[in-house]
Amino acid sequence: MRQIPKVKEVLLEEEIDEQGFVDIIQDIYKEDCYIYAIIPEWEEELLNLLSNDFILVKNIKFPLTQVFPRTTGILGYVKDNKKQYLYEFYLRSTTIDFLVFSESDVSQHLNHLNKKNMDIYKTFETNEIPHITIGHDGQWLNIVEY
Repeated sequence: MRQIPKVKEVLLEEEIDEQGFVDIIQDIYKEDCYIYAIIPEWEEELLNLLSNDFILVKNIKFPLTQVFPRTTGILGYVKDNKKQYLYEFYLRSTTIDFLVFSESDVSQHLNHLNKKNMDIYKTFETNEIPHITIGHDGQWLNIVEY
């Protein structure tokens, strides 16, 4: 029987700084934090910053809903136990269509994503895995628990 998720919204300050954002996530995820994303290929600065910490799963060609023209997305994740990349992803959340924070390792599910089925969120919902997403324009966090 499927559980109904419990979703809690946490409003963020309009000009939240890095330490404030990291503190919020740290309160939720005391230990490990995985960051799952499909990063557009033109986000070279972010990809360079992540360098060896970003685990590439696959490249996906797709039309992003917020990006024109079509581009390639880089599907992968970071195990960010030092929580050093959280804020960088938060700052780019308006240009990265698929971005999820979780304390669970779901890397084995990422290989099932492709151009026709690239909804990372469904992976978490279908498997009832607690996670966090960033709301519209970075104004709030959606904390989903089961």
